[in-house]
Amino acid sequence: MSCLATRIFEKSTTSALRVLLAGVMVSISPVAALAADGHIHASLAGIYVTRAPKTDPTMSVSLGEDGTATVTQDPGQGSSTYFGHWQDEGNQIKVTFNATEGEPAPPPMVFETAHNKLEAISWNHEIWGNVHPPTMTKGYKVKYLFWSATMR
Repeated sequence: MSCLATRIFEKSTTSALRVLLAGVMVSISPVAALAADGHIHASLAGIYVTRAPKTDPTMSVSLGEDGTATVTQDPGQGSSTYFGHWQDEGNQIKVTFNATEGEPAPPPMVFETAHNKLEAISWNHEIWGNVHPPTMTKGYKVKYLFWSATMR
């Protein structure tokens, strides 16, 4: 085979593989879109924490990409942690908590999202009283969470 024929054969093989790969990706993407939960957006998943002095009320929220949620709150009388699930409802996130054994589930919390921050707009007033839970910022590393929790 001449060099020219070899180059043409290599280019056509490469082009055919690219077209085949693109076809596979296009055929799989609708399946992935249908399988994904429409109420979970990966861009919102992450850890949100309060940046406040040690004596102020604090809260941290962890939103998993699988829809799980963990909320730790300390309004000043000691911290409590709740586990549940979250949903994206437009510009709000609703966290519904799991019931613990022998107790009813705590009422859901609703947070408003804006610029990588979460602000509670609906919360358990039995825990917080008249105090508004603090706004939380997204994106702290585990090391920061460790030091902020142990150095209090």
